Amino acid sequence: MNSLLRQLRLAALPAGAQALRAEVKTFLESELGAASAEVRARSWMGFDASFSRALASRGWVGVTLPFEYGGASLDAFSRYVLVEELLAAGAPVAAHWIADRQSGPQIMKFGTAAQKAFFLPRICRAEVFFCIGMSEPGAGSDLASVSTRATPKDGGWVLNGQKIWTKAPFWIMIFQNTKWCVEKYTGLGTSSFSNNEEGRTASNFLKTS
Repeated sequence: MNSLLRQLRLAALPAGAQALRAEVKTFLESELGAASAEVRARSWMGFDASFSRALASRGWVGVTLPFEYGGASLDAFSRYVLVEELLAAGAPVAAHWIADRQSGPQIMKFGTAAQKAFFLPRICRAEVFFCIGMSEPGAGSDLASVSTRATPKDGGWVLNGQKIWTKAPFWIMIFQNTKWCVEKYTGLGTSSFSNNEEGRTASNFLKTS
């Protein structure tokens, strides 16, 4: 382990990322002011859509997504600085957190042109928010154990299963299996739908395996 650690070298953040840090700090001081330690500790769980939209108006939601989809086309260092300052200030990031961190990049990599055109600009404007549908009554977050199935039918997909902890009015990225095999992870994919809709019809399937 020591030999491995000795191979690591300290690195400095790019100047552009450090310049962004100062801009973010000024914005947060104006938007949030001083917050108690108790409030700051709830940052990840703090839902405030208006704050997320204020961030989005500065181009700070979906910062690594391309300009053509409403993103800022910034690098991962810039996003690191942005997230670090948001959490240090105790900013309420729960509304846009999953869409910015996970759903947007996933759609960018695996989505169709239509999915990208529909979701990504809305994510970058903080108009749609996402949560993750992994846990099931008989399985936690171990995705090899999920029993929810997606099967092709009539040019689309039928999703059968049950998820828990997903009552919020978000779009949900449902994790499910498309086939049963010894290597369970090889059949994993996700599908997204609005949690406001009746019937819970799966759409916008993304096969990520």
